[in-house]
Amino acid sequence: MKRLILTACLLLAGLSLGAQDWGGHYMMEIPEQALGDLYLVPVSPSEAEFLLVVKRSDGTQIVYDSAGSPIRLEEGSFIWRHPSPEFDYSISFDLNPVNDEDVPVEGSILVTESLLSETAPHVIGSGPEGLYHRDGRCFVTPDGYMYRINDAGNACTLSCGGLYTEIVSLPQSVKGPFGRMYPVLGVDSDAFRYSKGITKVEPYDDRQYFSPGALMCTDITYEFSVSPLPYFAYPDKSLTRFVIPYFPEINPSDDDFQWVIFKQNLAPALKSGDTTGDNRKRDGRVDAAFDSTKGIYYTLQSSKEEISKMFRGYTSIEIEGLVADKWYVANHTFPAFGRWKFPEKEVSASKAIESAMSRKTGRPVMYSRKAAWLRDGTGELDIVEYEHKDHQAMVSFVWQSKGKVIASTSITTNIESEYEDYSVWNVDDDGRYGIPDVVTIALDRDGAVTIYLAKNAPESVNCFALHQEGNTLRLVNFDQWYRFVDL
Repeated sequence: MKRLILTACLLLAGLSLGAQDWGGHYMMEIPEQALGDLYLVPVSPSEAEFLLVVKRSDGTQIVYDSAGSPIRLEEGSFIWRHPSPEFDYSISFDLNPVNDEDVPVEGSILVTESLLSETAPHVIGSGPEGLYHRDGRCFVTPDGYMYRINDAGNACTLSCGGLYTEIVSLPQSVKGPFGRMYPVLGVDSDAFRYSKGITKVEPYDDRQYFSPGALMCTDITYEFSVSPLPYFAYPDKSLTRFVIPYFPEINPSDDDFQWVIFKQNLAPALKSGDTTGDNRKRDGRVDAAFDSTKGIYYTLQSSKEEISKMFRGYTSIEIEGLVADKWYVANHTFPAFGRWKFPEKEVSASKAIESAMSRKTGRPVMYSRKAAWLRDGTGELDIVEYEHKDHQAMVSFVWQSKGKVIASTSITTNIESEYEDYSVWNVDDDGRYGIPDVVTIALDRDGAVTIYLAKNAPESVNCFALHQEGNTLRLVNFDQWYRFVDL
């Protein structure tokens, strides 16, 4: 029986084999074949927990995890054996690799395979083979947490690969390489992707953030119907400040830290003003005099370059965004999408969608429009309007994927006889502004969508959302702003 040896060799130049030397994140890349991530977390000077993730070119993924059974360091190597009796398969992590000339391979991982049975957990030759390099931005703390140093090199975030179970408590700061202290800014999006049983994450203070989707792989529950929802907001001309216009039910989070969301882009923001008690201010959208708005103000914390990229191609008067708290953002992702925007040419939905909705509603279709579409092709929002019946207009919002209706809702409005030839969107604004603008699309952990829209008209902005509940889109009304044109 042929013996194959899998050796994952780890070395840090000029350092001993102490636990603080080899703990961290290591990366492997073979162009057009595979990407690999190896996370080593010391649990004693001679034991470690590990996570090995290999993403292959065909889209499949291999994950090996010590899963609470530490591997031991023996004669400069860690040995892991596959727990299933079906496979006599092992991985060796050699901390002292050398090349063909017996020269130490510094900071690298050399991989071969070890198989003593007829079967293997994956096709031999398509596993974790390759050369791994240490990620110098990641480090492990004594509690088993993994941190990533930010681009500026002056702070860090909780990162993927650490030992996270049940309650995770973020410290204010941690000691990193060379004894330097790093403030902890928050939690990365993928920090808990391979962790299990996390029931609570406790920030040290309100300014520590959760990146989009950070809690979606945990056991922490999130209920759309009872949790705080985002608020619609609009920006000043510099695009650096946003305001939530006042309305009686306004009650944003007490946290000063919030996220501003526009399309698939997010930026951290801090509360910078509150004029809700000033009756001299104006209720609504006041583009010509932003600071005269009655509402709650937030200032973006991103750089000018990041803000410019976030709103590229848009002026302030074209933008409605959302202000959301850390918990909403942590429990959703915001996929990239394209959208129709006035005065672009309107494009019809597919005939398949028109036929499906005509059958569902029992009405002939008058017209349809593509309102937004995910860049990866997995979802699209269409608007279908039907021929009027008994002085009543009807329009449907349809979330579909590849021509199949996933969820929909229909709304009706009575119209006067003089408007019988108008679209439902034309009744108030002569059709000048067309269909609603999609502000953002949020996906929850089950893949259900919430689509936030703003319907612009000459004198008002109507803000609402479509929240997927099974095969239904529930209409959620937010606010209607009066648009001040003349001051």
